[in-house]
Amino acid sequence: MIIVIEGIDGSGKTTQARLLFERIARAGCKVALLIEPTVGVYGKIIRDKIKSGNYSPMELYELFLRDRKLNARNIRKLLDLGYIVILDRYYISTIAYQGAQGIPISRILMDHSEFPIPDVVIILDVDPETALKRLKRKDTFENKEFLEQVRTIYLRMPEILRELKIEIRIINANRDPEIISEDMWNIVRNLIKCRDKE
Repeated sequence: MIIVIEGIDGSGKTTQARLLFERIARAGCKVALLIEPTVGVYGKIIRDKIKSGNYSPMELYELFLRDRKLNARNIRKLLDLGYIVILDRYYISTIAYQGAQGIPISRILMDHSEFPIPDVVIILDVDPETALKRLKRKDTFENKEFLEQVRTIYLRMPEILRELKIEIRIINANRDPEIISEDMWNIVRNLIKCRDKE
């Protein structure tokens, strides 16, 4: 199973992905937590470019594709070994962020048609103003106007991904992290098969 945690920067994805990972592990499942961009060569280039702002939208998109192709190998290996794979961002982020930068969503979907399809996508929805207050360091993606565009695309994701028949849940991420974590566990717990469920 692939579980993807998504949302704009400052929505709490990384915290919630870690909490979900810990909870699934305690329930007795083999579980792995991966992050995109990865820590590989392309992931490092992506982070440097986003931080500096020295890129074109298409250049960044191509780098994300290369990074994700390598990560897809890891995902497939883990699935073959019986792991539940949690992803802190996946190609849903590319649809939202690069879509907001002008890359056609139809092209993004076509370019990702051979990638492993998520079983569940949990979108942590938070208003950009709140998200920006949470961020200690800001990069070129992190301004209110742009994040509003990205959020709009995220909220359209059930429609955008309808044909893939992915279970998509949108959670209010303006609330306390413990409450959000409980909501996420309630979504996931009935979908996984572990030795001992909490």
